[in-house]
Amino acid sequence: MSGVVVLQQMALIFLLILTGFVLYRKQIISEHASKDLSALVVNICSPGLIIVSMFEDLSSVSRDSVLFVGMIGICFFLFLSVLGLLFVKILKVSAQERVSYILMTVFGNLGFIGIPVALAIIGPESMVYVIVFNFLFNVYIYTFGVMLLKKGISGVKTSFRDMLSPGLIACMAAFCIYWFDIQLPEAVETAAGYYGNACTLLSMLVIGISMADMKVKSVLKNTRLMLFTLLRFAVFPILLALLLKPLLPDFVMRATIVLMAALPVGNLSAMLCNQYGKDSRIIAEGIIVTTLLSVVTITITFLFV
Repeated sequence: MSGVVVLQQMALIFLLILTGFVLYRKQIISEHASKDLSALVVNICSPGLIIVSMFEDLSSVSRDSVLFVGMIGICFFLFLSVLGLLFVKILKVSAQERVSYILMTVFGNLGFIGIPVALAIIGPESMVYVIVFNFLFNVYIYTFGVMLLKKGISGVKTSFRDMLSPGLIACMAAFCIYWFDIQLPEAVETAAGYYGNACTLLSMLVIGISMADMKVKSVLKNTRLMLFTLLRFAVFPILLALLLKPLLPDFVMRATIVLMAALPVGNLSAMLCNQYGKDSRIIAEGIIVTTLLSVVTITITFLFV
């Protein structure tokens, strides 16, 4: 894929993020409204985009390819877990921040940012693979991720219901639509389209708003976080792209996997930290830094895909 095409798409994404930044600074949108928009994206728009993507012509995506990507996805998350432990040792992360750095390494923003960016850069044919990664993400963060957060905390339980987010339910529904070639009424497709079409704009506005309060100087002074960002979100995705290029001739499959590795730190890790009484400050800073730099890092990474 041409680097110019990716740059154009990421520039548009950045423009939407900047719009949210300006709207918040001009006090056109409040912080309270931002939380409402975030809930709207997570619970309505993103699931709608997942469902409507299954109405595209996906005949070129075989079931064997989907199963193969599923196996790659499992290996992907397991490898990132090991990589997270390695980063903790290399960067000499303190005991209080180890869990945060592991969570930032493993759990990128596969849904909130990953879905609209994959649609913009790679196209609708990538969505089946993105959905597989999102399904594995939800399962893994509520098992491995929660296990990390619960370590040393007594009396905290996680049930299967905690995993049943609207995003995961939408992933399962979309997978069934694809796998069994289910034909739904046109009205359902239209409704899902209305929901999904708002996803990209609203999600980027929320990210821009979250960046409006960023203390740039304090974040830039955190050399460990900046080095971590370079290694995890620039070096690693580029190396992965170079490794996969001779091994995976299918561009859509290869590009999707690389994009999943290049996406910035996910919001859910910070939310879970708050839920289990852990300090989410480092993750919050990581979300802002990696999201802001993702316009550059994803563009550069795709020069090697």
